[in-house]
Amino acid sequence: MNPAPLSMTSFDGRLSVEFSWDVDRFAHALVGYDQHGTPVASLPCVNASDDVAWPCSPPIQQLSLESLRSGDSLLAMDALLGVGGAGTSHWSISVQWVESVDWATLKFELACRCRQTPESLGSQYPVDPRFVIQPGKDSILIQENDWLRIQPTETNQTGTIRWEYSVNLDPASVADQKRFLVGR
Repeated sequence: MNPAPLSMTSFDGRLSVEFSWDVDRFAHALVGYDQHGTPVASLPCVNASDDVAWPCSPPIQQLSLESLRSGDSLLAMDALLGVGGAGTSHWSISVQWVESVDWATLKFELACRCRQTPESLGSQYPVDPRFVIQPGKDSILIQENDWLRIQPTETNQTGTIRWEYSVNLDPASVADQKRFLVGR
C-alpha cells in the first residue's frame, strides 16, 4: 500500500505544495491558484529512477505533516518533514510557510549526509516564469536550458551538506495566466 498524499496550502489559497507517492519515493509539485481557487500553474520537481545514487531531487521515502511551535509563540505552524535515502547517503527535508511576506512563500530546507563526495546534489524543476525561486543560505540557482537547479554552494566534501530555497508565485504571471485561460 502506498503512502497517502500530503499537501499544504497557503492561508490565502494561492499556493500549495503537494506530495504524492511515485514508485519508491515522494514527488512534489507546486500549484498556483487564482482568486477563485482554480489551478492556473503547476511546477513538478524532477525525480530520478530508483537505481540512481545521486538523484536530481532528494529521494524522500517518509513524510509527515507536523504542527511546530516557534520559540515562545502560542501559534503553531504546519511543516512537512521528511527523510529518505539513495546509495549510501541520507536526505532530509523541511517545507514550511514563510511569515511576514506580502505573497505566499514556501521555504524548503534540505540536507544530505554524504559518506562520499556527491556526484550531484540539489533540487531540480523545469523553468516556469510563473514561479519565483530564490536560493537561500549557502545555495545557488543554476539555469541550464529548460531546467532550474538549486544546489549547495559547496558539494566537494563529505559529511552533512545543506541547501535551502524559497518559492512563490509571480503575481503578474498568475494574473496573465488567468486572462489567458478565460480568453480561450
